[in-house]
Amino acid sequence: MLKRFGLKSALALGVLALGTGLALAPSPASARVFVHVGVGPWWGPYYYYPPPPVVYYPPPYYYAPPPVVYATPPAPSTLEPQAQTWYYCDNPKGYYPYVTNCGRGWRQVPAKPQ
Repeated sequence: MLKRFGLKSALALGVLALGTGLALAPSPASARVFVHVGVGPWWGPYYYYPPPPVVYYPPPYYYAPPPVVYATPPAPSTLEPQAQTWYYCDNPKGYYPYVTNCGRGWRQVPAKPQ
């Protein structure tokens, strides 16, 4: 009830101020009447503007770099390369794979003559 009374009285004062302003205005055509109705806080010669809306940006994603894998080099071979050998058959005479069956057994022969 008290709020309605305050609102009505403020409205009545505003209309009264507007009416007296028009009645006291000079009659020449160059006269102007300025009426300002504002809502919200007002300080000095500048109006209060609300802050810009807050825009939410999610935090950036950080990716961990892949783990560094160190492979140990293979140990140097201490074995000497083995000499290659061919297989020779005396009956029938010939080398493997040209002769597939050997009746007396295969004989190992060095691949390079010494």
